[in-house]
Amino acid sequence: MQEQAWFRVAGAVFLFYLGTKIFFRPPTGPETPSKSLPLLGDYFTTFFLTITNPLTILSFAAIFAALGMQEKQVPYAAAGIWILGVFAGSTLWWYTLSLLANSLRNKMNPKYLKWINRISGSIIFAFGLWALLG
Repeated sequence: MQEQAWFRVAGAVFLFYLGTKIFFRPPTGPETPSKSLPLLGDYFTTFFLTITNPLTILSFAAIFAALGMQEKQVPYAAAGIWILGVFAGSTLWWYTLSLLANSLRNKMNPKYLKWINRISGSIIFAFGLWALLG
């Protein structure tokens, strides 16, 4: 139990640091869109960063375990369809997110970005408080 308290304090300190850093970060101007990396390139970059994230892999393993996939005698074809469905859903989600981010890229002025930084930093800082007190 004592180790849990140290992890909680260390996590809270990190969240305090991150929240404060984001809160006070000055907004940057919109970048000029790269001609060499179109929207589809943005999508694949984000998708591969996400799919190789260990937390994503563990989350899907936990979901499949919670659904009892390891206990049932699921045919390989059915399991393959499940995996393809998750893959298709993730693909659609990330493509939609990339499309939305691309369409908002040039509409964000420094005033909006400043408030986004402040709100995001405050939320992260609040999670630090929650981790420390919870």
